[in-house]
Parts: sequence; C-alpha cells; structure tokens
Amino acid sequence: MLKHHPKIAVLAVALASCVSTTAMAAGEWHYGIGTGLSSFGLDGELGFDTPVGGRIENIDLDNSETSDMLDSALGVNAFATDGEWQVLLSYNTVTLEDNDSNLRAKWDRTNAELAAVYNFAKTGSSTWGVLAGLRYTDHEWDISSRNGSFADVKPGDDWTDFIVGFTHVLAISNSWSWRNRIDGGFGDTEEAWFASTGLFWQPLDNWMFNASARYLKTDFGDDSDINDPDFYLYNVDETALALGVSYIW
Repeated sequence: MLKHHPKIAVLAVALASCVSTTAMAAGEWHYGIGTGLSSFGLDGELGFDTPVGGRIENIDLDNSETSDMLDSALGVNAFATDGEWQVLLSYNTVTLEDNDSNLRAKWDRTNAELAAVYNFAKTGSSTWGVLAGLRYTDHEWDISSRNGSFADVKPGDDWTDFIVGFTHVLAISNSWSWRNRIDGGFGDTEEAWFASTGLFWQPLDNWMFNASARYLKTDFGDDSDINDPDFYLYNVDETALALGVSYIW
C-alpha cells in the first residue's frame, strides 16, 4: 500500500451527491438518500512514528489495478431541499488491506460531512449556490514490517475542517442536469480542497442516477514533527470516479 507496492486500485461503495434542484416547487421540501460505487486513487505522502523513529512513505494508488485490496466499504448520504436551501449529510467508511508488499498495511478511513447550501442566483438554466459546513476525517492504520525493520505500529489521527465553497447546477432538460462543486477547508488541516463534477439523470419522480468525478487534496500534519511520538502526516491527492443512485421523495 505504501511505496513498496506502488500500485493499488480500489472499488468501493461510496457516497454520491444526490441533491435535486430541478423540477421542485419553491418552498416545498423534498428529501433523498443515496449510495453508489466509487473507484479512487491516491498519490502523495504518509508519515508516521515507529519505535526506531518517524518515517515518511510515498503513496501511489492506482484505481485501475488492485481492487482486490478492498476489505470492506459503506457509504450513504442524505439531503433535504426546498429548492432554495439544501442540507447535506454524508458518511462513508472504507478498509483497505495490503499483505503482498514488504509492509503489511491495513487502513480504516472514515469521512463524515454536514453542510448547507443557499442558492443565491439563477442565470438562464444555471443555479448558483454558496456552501458552508463541517468535514470530519478519521484514519486508523495497522502497519508491520516483513523484514523486521520495525515493530508493529498503529498510527492514525482525526481532524475536522470548516468548509466553504460554491455550487453550480445547469439544467440541461427536465430530467438531465450537470452539477459542479468546489470548496476549501480550514481548521485542523494545513490545506484541503475538494472539487466535483457530475452528470445527473432523473428519469422518474423518485429515482435519480449520476456519474461523477471528484478530486480531494488533503495536507494534514507537518514533516518537521517527524521526531514527535504522535507524528502523523497525510499529504495526499485523491481522484475518484463514481456511479450513484438516489431515492427522492
């Protein structure tokens, strides 16, 4: 999973944005819940403390080769909207396990998000919104060395960021829409950026399907703390492709 095994692919159940802003009467509240499949890759650095000192490993995860490293995954999201205001809630967790490299590694990652969107303008077929909320992340690792270079370690940390951003929805037709989002996070991380774009299809009143691409940049921790006993560094770019389904009422 680390630099000793440079290619990892993941196919996981993950959340898919399902906010519906078309074909809804203003002031009438609608609700939805969704899930989906996501394939993602990771590229960056992971740092953690060991009994013989801190170390930093390169992460190079490719979403096209090793989906068998997925141990378990669960993702769900929900929303409520009246067309002007939206409340978004999401939760997802994934466990990856690598027993083939020089390092045995198991990674449990949990993400949760609560956000609100206010649609402040409409220009033609486009709807523009501002977003604010909280994003929580928790990492737990179980890492051991096959060659005995260090004893088993269980690094990890958790962090919470306040997020602000913008949303854009282009209504292509009564059933098709193109949806975009960008936000930045600040708080426990040094830097966090998220962007997504997706094509949404609502062929029935209660069902919506989507295909989307996502990017998340996270910079948590400082490599100057490498000698601290609780050292944890996660400086990683994540790219993902997802298919989602939502039930709306």
